[in-house]
Amino acid sequence: MKNKSLNIIFSLLMLFMAAAIVAGCTTKRKAISQPLKEQGPEYLFEQLKKNELKYSTLTAKFNVEAEMNNENTSFSGNMYIIRDSVIWLSISKFGLEAARFYITPDSAKMLNRLNNTYFIGDFSYVCQLFNVDFDYDILQSLIVGNDFSYYDNDVFKASIDNKYYKLSTVGRRKLKKFVKAENEEQRVLIQDIWLDPETFKIAKISMKEIKQENRKFDSFYSGFDFIDEQRFPFEVRCEINDEKRIVVNISFSKVVLNQPGSIPFKVPSTYTRAEKQTPKP
Repeated sequence: MKNKSLNIIFSLLMLFMAAAIVAGCTTKRKAISQPLKEQGPEYLFEQLKKNELKYSTLTAKFNVEAEMNNENTSFSGNMYIIRDSVIWLSISKFGLEAARFYITPDSAKMLNRLNNTYFIGDFSYVCQLFNVDFDYDILQSLIVGNDFSYYDNDVFKASIDNKYYKLSTVGRRKLKKFVKAENEEQRVLIQDIWLDPETFKIAKISMKEIKQENRKFDSFYSGFDFIDEQRFPFEVRCEINDEKRIVVNISFSKVVLNQPGSIPFKVPSTYTRAEKQTPKP
């Protein structure tokens, strides 16, 4: 039973990391009394970048409730991010640490506390294991509700959709100067971004790849509250529609920006290395 629960956690965790974040006070969105004025994509991206979360480090606690393959699970954890460098996660189940992750743009490491094993691989291999195709930039951006930093912005069209500004594209690529691997160069995103017209924060992201149009990922951001005079999404709902539908609800608390933290990750001498071990729900 422990292994089954842990496998579900591992699978959901990677989906959670493709989108994730934070629990606090929910602020209601004010009604828009006047019709929205049409704006061009250049203006909307300028406002989006101006109002996105700016930070060097981020520390938070989180709780996750998820449904996958008609099974429900929940877990909690701690997170520490050094922007563009490291995402550190500690996952707990039944009050005990079950796993610890150390993610960089090029690598992924994991400690399995339940069976005393560890895993070390590159970032792309981990994505293949968990049936997602995100790079570090996408993962980091989805966690905090920002737009991607290293992808082109000049391929979008702007429109108005249900009192939100909407940015849409059928061909977003990673900027060539940031491409490190062949799979990154081949990744072409079909993407929609909905912006709150008052705050220009992202309310929803929907995306899929040209080569995998049947797999769709949606992330909804709400519960915005201020942290260091910046709006932060304290509630996130992720929906993955592929052969099976997966729903992940994340709430975070005790979010701290720009403060030094620790990223403990040491493999005990008693642990055994797990080679290409694929968790299954």
